[in-house]
Amino acid sequence: MSLNALLENIDDWCGTPMPGHPPRPKWLRDILTAVVLAEMSSELTVESQRNSLYEAARDLYTTAAEQVALNPQPLPPLRMPNP
Repeated sequence: MSLNALLENIDDWCGTPMPGHPPRPKWLRDILTAVVLAEMSSELTVESQRNSLYEAARDLYTTAAEQVALNPQPLPPLRMPNP
């Protein structure tokens, strides 16, 4: 599945709820996107790109988590791929 397809699925799921379903929280899409970006960063081989994507994921997650949790927990440190 491509990132665009995944983001469209997240957007569809987080968008207008079907009748009878509770509304989706506004921050849910940002948290899910941050998790996907963090996972994608571990697959990059260029260290600067990996770090840049992970930092973007961490910033997005931190912003969304501050809206939700009284004591938000940070994403774990970036794991380096095995050589």
